[in-house]
Amino acid sequence: MLKISEMAELANTTRRTLIYYDQKNIFKPKYKTSTDYRYYDYSQLYDLLFILGLRSLNLSLSEIKAIKDQPQASQTAYLLNAQSKINKKIAEFVRIQQVLEKKIEKQASLDHEVLYKPVIKQRPQITFWCSRQAVNYTEAEVAQLYAEFYKQLDTLTIMDTTKSGYLTNLSIDNLAGYDEATFRMIKEVGSVKHKRLIPVLKKEAANYACVLVDNTTTGIHRGLNQLKTFCRQQHLKTDDYLWQINSGDPAMENGVSKYIWLDFTILNSVDDALIALN
Repeated sequence: MLKISEMAELANTTRRTLIYYDQKNIFKPKYKTSTDYRYYDYSQLYDLLFILGLRSLNLSLSEIKAIKDQPQASQTAYLLNAQSKINKKIAEFVRIQQVLEKKIEKQASLDHEVLYKPVIKQRPQITFWCSRQAVNYTEAEVAQLYAEFYKQLDTLTIMDTTKSGYLTNLSIDNLAGYDEATFRMIKEVGSVKHKRLIPVLKKEAANYACVLVDNTTTGIHRGLNQLKTFCRQQHLKTDDYLWQINSGDPAMENGVSKYIWLDFTILNSVDDALIALN
């Protein structure tokens, strides 16, 4: 027979694990002395490896016990349920990978941008989820809106700070009203379906007067004033909505990124030579 340390080594696990499994009635030794020395048969190795395999798939001990307590012919349904959970985990890992790839790609493109340099860019159409309308960019107001909005979404959606931000009711000719302007929190619609009905809006494909700034009150005001001067110099007419789109990572404590794009939709025609490459 095998001592507990020998069985643990054979199964590539620990003595503590075997003791714990014994206490939980998941995997018991073939023989236990009055002084609690545990001994195992070689034939028990296969059952132990099966248990360890299920644990590696993140099944709970109660789930494993339920599977083991079933007759061999009845274990299929439990194993299919376990397989379904595994498939969901795989799908989550794929989404995490996609989020990370987008972050890396976004950061690489950001390295080529210049802060506080207004440009004209062609932006594609994007559909956003949007929050309720709020007033005043106070710390308390933004935090409350963030909590309400992202409570409707999942954790992985929150992780991806790109293509998220705010839509603010603001005219480029009235930038002094920025701090008191009404706004909505926005997040690009993803592929995950949500049970709750979340309002959506579209940022149309168009030419935009843009500037990349530090995502601070000072940085945003500086960028807005530069955009106003730029639009006047280029004789650009813009819509009365300011798109503030997060750019780069990591997310800061208020749920946004270190840098942010300020975009105004251009309403009149633009010379192609003025449009910057994305």
